[in-house]
Amino acid sequence: MAQKHSRTNAEGFSLLELVIVLAVIICLGVIAMPVVAAYYGNCVLKITMYDICQVVKEAKALALSSDQAHAVAFNTDNSTVALASDRGMDGSWNTADDEVLRSFKVAGKGGGLHFGYGTCGPVPGLAATEDGVTFQVNNTMVCNRDMTSNAGTVYLVNGQGGAMALTSNSSAVGYVLRRCANGVWELL
Repeated sequence: MAQKHSRTNAEGFSLLELVIVLAVIICLGVIAMPVVAAYYGNCVLKITMYDICQVVKEAKALALSSDQAHAVAFNTDNSTVALASDRGMDGSWNTADDEVLRSFKVAGKGGGLHFGYGTCGPVPGLAATEDGVTFQVNNTMVCNRDMTSNAGTVYLVNGQGGAMALTSNSSAVGYVLRRCANGVWELL
């Protein structure tokens, strides 16, 4: 009489089956990692740019309510953005003696962020600088109590080459956001 052989739960998986499953998981991880990294870098870039927009709005509101100028300082040496309420004893914005209300580090948010253009270059028709910040008052956007500011652009780029730009006009402290998609700057 022939015995019927059936696989029981006690037998488990063979080493070959485990190696094949592990190899498939590793291959999927290798394929997915660049996509996840690019997505993460773009998310961090957008969040940071929207944080800068909030600081600009806060500077504008404080200038209007306090009847004195407030500034958004972009320090490219230490990768920070600061909201300042006073330019200190030296009379210059974006220096060590400014009265800073709050600040945050751009590079500290992850995603390889830093000031600059990346592969996109500056927005066509706008000023260009080496550090990616074109505000001419010491890399500072000054919001005056009469709701005017100095015009300029700040560019951020992530580790994957994605870039965004905030451009401020000189009247009503208005601004526009742009992102670089496929080498072309488009309005958001």
